[in-house]
Formats: sequence, C-alpha cells, structure tokens
Amino acid sequence: MTSTTLTPAAERIVHVALLHFADRGYDAASLNDIAGSAGIKKASLYAHFSGKDELYSAVLNLALQSEQAYVSGQFSTTQANQAPGERYVDNLQGRYAESAALRFLLRAAFYPPAAIEQNVKSGFERYLADIRRHFQASLKDTYPAFEQPHVDLLAEAYLALIDSLNVELIYGDEAAYARRFDALRELFGLIYLPLVRGNAPE
Repeated sequence: MTSTTLTPAAERIVHVALLHFADRGYDAASLNDIAGSAGIKKASLYAHFSGKDELYSAVLNLALQSEQAYVSGQFSTTQANQAPGERYVDNLQGRYAESAALRFLLRAAFYPPAAIEQNVKSGFERYLADIRRHFQASLKDTYPAFEQPHVDLLAEAYLALIDSLNVELIYGDEAAYARRFDALRELFGLIYLPLVRGNAPE
C-alpha cells in the first residue's frame, strides 16, 4: 500500500504509528498501543493494514516524503557566506530532535526489520541519494567552473560527514555529538571551504 492509496483513517493510523516506531523501534512498538493512540481497536487496524510490516512500510513512505521535502527546503536557500550543504549540517541536530520522521528513518536504517530489510535499505538509499543530488546541484550552481569528478568527490565527502553525525545521533549523547560536530566544522573550515573558494570563478 502506497501513501497515494491510503484512506483518511489509514493516514491517521500511519501518523500515529510514526511516533511509536520512531521512539520505540519496530520490535518494541505494539499494534495494540498504536491502535489505542489512534482511537480504534486493534481489529479495526487490520481493516487498513495486513500487519506490522505493511504498516511499517507505510510509515517509511511517509517519513521519506517528509524528510525529502525538508532536505529540498534546506538546499533551496543559502544564507550569505554559507557553503553548499552547510545549512543542512548546521540544522541536523535540531531537525532530529523535532522530527519523528528523521528519528524513524535513522532508527530504521540502523535497525531494519528483517522481513522488510531490503525495502527499508532501498528507501534510505533514496533519501541519501536525494541529499547527494541537492548538494551536487548547489555546488554546481555556486561554483559552475567545477568539473564533475570534483563535484562527485566532494559529494561523497559530504555524505561521509552526514553519516558520521547520524551515527552520533543514534548511538551517542549530546556531548559526543557536539565534539564530533565541532571537529567536523573545523575540518570543514580548514579543508572544504578553502578548496571550493580556490576553485570558484574569479
């Protein structure tokens, strides 16, 4: 079942389930609890979804749509003196705190349910590919003299930075995230910015 075929009642269940799966994960989330939070009985939930796997897949679609829209917005505008992708990095921790969709996506990527593991992984790869595409477009718009191999190299480095921060969001605490963020921001200033400025058109 895709998001375009969901009834209003099913959409409400998916939004409730997003919060449960984001905070508890696949195994700990209870269909009884999800149904109760949605104001229905568990038997009524099965009128919309065949089971936990189908509901989880619908939540995955919702989370992907939400975070892909957010990524697009983060890359659509850049403040003065911000390098391509800098805004998204600066706002990542705040987004994780406020967005159940991002918390769900990262938890799903690190702990995918075995029965639908490939579906989860392919969805998360699409999300990362979307970040890469927006970063590459932003880089080319800002520095049109860049050659494509250089753009591709910087895009992979940028995704490595994002992956590193995501790991700390999932496994670490705020202090650990802050240390890694500060270190990466310093490297960003020492290596990345001089690189792009040195290749910017005169």
